[in-house]
Amino acid sequence: MLNFQSKLAQTKRKLQSQRSVVNKVRGFTLLELIIVIIILGVMAVGISGFITLATQTYLNVSERDDLLSSARFAVERLNRELRNAVPNSIRVINDTSRQCIEFTPIKASTIYTDIPVVPDPKLGEINVVSFVDSKGDPFSCTGFCLDYIVVYPLNASDIYNLDVNTGDGKVTAFKSFSGLSGDIWTVPIRPNGGMVFDEHSPTNRLYIFDAPIAYCVDNSELRRYNEQGIKAIQSLEPTGGFSLMAESLIYDKDDLPFKFLPASLRRNAIVQVKLNFDRDGEVISFDNDVHIENIP
Repeated sequence: MLNFQSKLAQTKRKLQSQRSVVNKVRGFTLLELIIVIIILGVMAVGISGFITLATQTYLNVSERDDLLSSARFAVERLNRELRNAVPNSIRVINDTSRQCIEFTPIKASTIYTDIPVVPDPKLGEINVVSFVDSKGDPFSCTGFCLDYIVVYPLNASDIYNLDVNTGDGKVTAFKSFSGLSGDIWTVPIRPNGGMVFDEHSPTNRLYIFDAPIAYCVDNSELRRYNEQGIKAIQSLEPTGGFSLMAESLIYDKDDLPFKFLPASLRRNAIVQVKLNFDRDGEVISFDNDVHIENIP
C-alpha cells in the first residue's frame, strides 16, 4: 500500500512538472498579440508624425536660410557696386517681364592740373596728379587700352553717347602708357587730332572707367552682366556674359525692382531697390535706398 501511494505521488509530481513546462512555453494569446500590435501602431504613428514634422521644419529653415543668404549677398553686391558708379552714369529700362539698371563703375579717379577746355585748342595729353589702381600700384593702361576718362558728367548721355574720334565732349580715351613717375603725370589721350573738353569740373576731378555693368531682373532671376562696349541706347538684353545672382524673384511691372531718382539741389541721387523673393509660398522682401554720391 505504501509503495502504491509513493508511486502515485511521483506520478502527480511528474504531471505537475509537465504542466509547468507547458505553461512556460505556451506564449501569447491572439488577443494579447492584437493588443500589442495596436499599441505599437499607435506609437509608430505618433513617432513618425513627430519625425516628419521635425524633418519638414528643418528643411523649411534650411531653405529659408539658403534664400536669405543668396538674397543678402546679391543685394549687398548690388549696393556696393552702385555706390561706386561714376556720377550720373545710372540709367534704367524695363518692359512687362524684365528690368535692367546699368552704370559704369569707377575704375580709378584723380585730380587734373591741366586739361584743354573750350575755347582752348585741342591737345593730345592732359596733366594729372599721380594715382593708383585697385591693387594700389601706379595706374597704367598698356596694350590696346580700353579705359576712358570723363570730366564733369551731368547726365547719362554725357557718358553713353560716346565717340572718342570727334575730339570734343566730356569723354575721351587713354592712349597706351605705363611706367610714369613723379607727382604729376602727362598722360596721352585719343584721338590723334587732340581733344578739348566741354567744361571744367568744379573740383578738378576726373574719373576713369571701362565697360558698363548691368543688373537685370528677368522674370524670377537676378542677373549681373559684364557688358561689352558702351552703347548710346540702353538694352534689355545686355551683351556679354552674365552671372546668376539670385533666384525665386517676383517681378511686378507695377512695383518695379529698381527706381532711380536723379540728383537735385537738395539731395544726392537715390536708387530704390525692392526685391521680393518667393519660395514655397513664403515671401521675403528686401527694400532699401542706395544714396549715390553726386560729385562730378
